[in-house]
Amino acid sequence: MKTIHTCIIAAASLSLVSISAFAAAQGAPPMDDRYKNLDKELRKFADEPPPARATLVRTADLGWKPMQNVTEAFAKLLKDGVLKPGVDLRLDQMYRISGSHVLPDNVTISAKKGGGFHVIDAKENMKPLFRLGNGNVLNNLVFYYANTPKLGVRSIRHGIDFFDKQALWATDKHDILVKNCRLEGMIAIHIRLDGCKRVRLIGNHIIGGFWAVSPNVTDFVVRRCLFEKACCDGMKVGMRRALVEDCVFQNSRDGIDTTGGLNDVIVRNTIFRRLHVSGMDIKSFYARPKDLRPTRLHKNILVENCQFYDMPNAFVFTTEDYGLAKGGPEKALLTADNVKTYAPHDVDINNCLIGHSEKPLLTSHQGGYGVNYPTDDGEYMRIFLLKDAHSIRYRNLRFSGERIKTAYIRSNGGTSHLSVESGKALDHDITGNILDKPAPPIKPGQTEAPFACGPQPLEQ
Repeated sequence: MKTIHTCIIAAASLSLVSISAFAAAQGAPPMDDRYKNLDKELRKFADEPPPARATLVRTADLGWKPMQNVTEAFAKLLKDGVLKPGVDLRLDQMYRISGSHVLPDNVTISAKKGGGFHVIDAKENMKPLFRLGNGNVLNNLVFYYANTPKLGVRSIRHGIDFFDKQALWATDKHDILVKNCRLEGMIAIHIRLDGCKRVRLIGNHIIGGFWAVSPNVTDFVVRRCLFEKACCDGMKVGMRRALVEDCVFQNSRDGIDTTGGLNDVIVRNTIFRRLHVSGMDIKSFYARPKDLRPTRLHKNILVENCQFYDMPNAFVFTTEDYGLAKGGPEKALLTADNVKTYAPHDVDINNCLIGHSEKPLLTSHQGGYGVNYPTDDGEYMRIFLLKDAHSIRYRNLRFSGERIKTAYIRSNGGTSHLSVESGKALDHDITGNILDKPAPPIKPGQTEAPFACGPQPLEQ
């Protein structure tokens, strides 16, 4: 029997357990066949060793001094062919740098722990620090963007709350690895990936940004990364065949925002906490006829063994017809016949913890993490804010805290963002179960990640 839960459930107090222990206690449901091969293939890709480089060039041997401005020296390495395929440039210290540099294919830039780049022109130079090539590896580096605005603000004013600098940028590239790096500064985007394939972000600590990472990637792994203090989203994504595993998203607007499409994706063992709108904002957005293509779909999404706490909504599902909004009914892109294909659908959410820990229970507008405009039920948090989607399934979820509402359904149908006919064609069906036994209380004020991230000691 199909059920839509819209009740408020209170929970008692117990002690906190880890994500894995929590999942084990519930008995995880068997993985759907559609995800098994995907999981196997992406885990194999995640575990591939970084490519070996034949030549190691140390900056100490080049005569670079701590905090030297190496802009011209770095450009000369590129011009003279010293930094070429097969080279690992090892940074022994922090160095100041500016400008924009194009990296050759198949090079590595690595650092001893504490080594990296102190970027000095983030305010006036919007170009990327590095244009990445195929097979590039960035390992153990610090990227610090000097004199940028305060980290973690809640507003999003260009040039005031963040600078329009884009740091690492790749377009139509493949086999990129960014590992154990620390990227810090309130700039537009720390890592931008447009039309790329086979990209891994592993063990990184990314602090600040309007969008910390903006990937449009096929075959994408994000593992053991800590995203925090972005003034908008931790990741603003378009992902196909992707695995996000053992990560933390905290102190931002949304953890993951999926305007660019999300299909064949697994999000596992990840913590979403202290977010001003949602953990995952799954949004189908169509502005032009060419947007109605398979890569823009939101479907076949598995979220398992995750924690969502201290936020108004764990998940927001939205379908927006911007053709209708811009041009009226004659420019509408979504119809009663196609909206089920293009709205978010086939999402499975299993063994997740939903709750809150911070006190007092204030709304987001008041500086807290609660719903700004609750229903008559007076909820503080919702699992689902469902504007327009269908075939959303959940299993064995648990609550930690009171005033948690399972679902609030508010269709855009009949507004400038979706026609009445399209809204009515969607079932808006959410089915699943909440376990009677409540989850343990969540320890407030946690900021550390339960894994090592950022620069680590290198073996050589």
